[in-house]
Amino acid sequence: MRKFRWISAVTVFIFVATALPVQAATIPAAAETTDKQVGSLTPTVVSRLEKAVQELIGSKTAFQFDDVTDMGKTWIVEGGLEDGTATLQTEYNKEKNRVDSTTIRYKISSLGKAMNAPLKTKVLNSAKAFDSKRPLQFEAFWRVKSPYQSNKPSNYWVFWGAGEQASSLYVDVDRGNAITINADYALKKVDPLILNRAMNTFKRVSGQPIKVQHASRYKDETKGLSYWSFEDANEASEVKISAVTGKVLAVSTYGVDWNDDADFKKTFANPKYTASEALKLVKPKAQMLFNINLTGYKVKVQGNQYTFYKQQKGTDSIVAKVNKKGTFYAYSLHSSVGKM
Repeated sequence: MRKFRWISAVTVFIFVATALPVQAATIPAAAETTDKQVGSLTPTVVSRLEKAVQELIGSKTAFQFDDVTDMGKTWIVEGGLEDGTATLQTEYNKEKNRVDSTTIRYKISSLGKAMNAPLKTKVLNSAKAFDSKRPLQFEAFWRVKSPYQSNKPSNYWVFWGAGEQASSLYVDVDRGNAITINADYALKKVDPLILNRAMNTFKRVSGQPIKVQHASRYKDETKGLSYWSFEDANEASEVKISAVTGKVLAVSTYGVDWNDDADFKKTFANPKYTASEALKLVKPKAQMLFNINLTGYKVKVQGNQYTFYKQQKGTDSIVAKVNKKGTFYAYSLHSSVGKM
């Protein structure tokens, strides 16, 4: 089996859904699948599929559809570019008569042919600047469009990292080709000072040690966000630390103790604490975690979320979340300029 061939429609659809960002992943309900010939699809369906593919690769690039798998409510149609540089997969919604998603999976060697020169340069420069000690390298890239999903990005390029460092770089086409990058790191590759700060932050909030098992870096160039993320083995607790200033930006420990949405709404229909009570409880944590004195701050409550703010330009705010027991288990700093 060649590396860039789909194993099967069903297997690859699951692979695509799990490889894409959580917000973009959708897996259809289990259904009995059957293989079909492309010729069994109506001309209207084929035309819509062709148009969706051409929108991503250009009308002058030759391609073909090879296989169709009937998933019940959808058809998964696969094929490839005739020059062998990429495979493709489309998902057609039979009930709504539309193409729900299109993915073109390229070999990294075809970058110069698939992407225009300015965008290629932007991507490569961003990958190089992300970490001067360990520049990102990629083994494949995809062009994806899922126009009907509510989460973003839904129209983008994504580059997959090569080697031991799992990484991804996204180019959001609908957001002016804005670039976001995420990369995992072995703990031994993280600055010990930053790692210790994360572990100490967990202890300050939970009152007990929480072992860090996962480390990653995230960067959104357009929004000016750049931070480290540290999580425990279950990914239930997380500390975010600015990659620029080294300051703690957010911390959350597992504090969910409600059963479901109905229980949540009932529990937090009325505030657990008054503004003065919440200020008294959160003030020492805000000072300790973010070096912010909450004296003179106001409090806004929505559900289990308490926002501490000042009606003064240039003043950061803090958001803290409380559970049924009345314990504040999550704190985050919200910059007045929207950057971390």
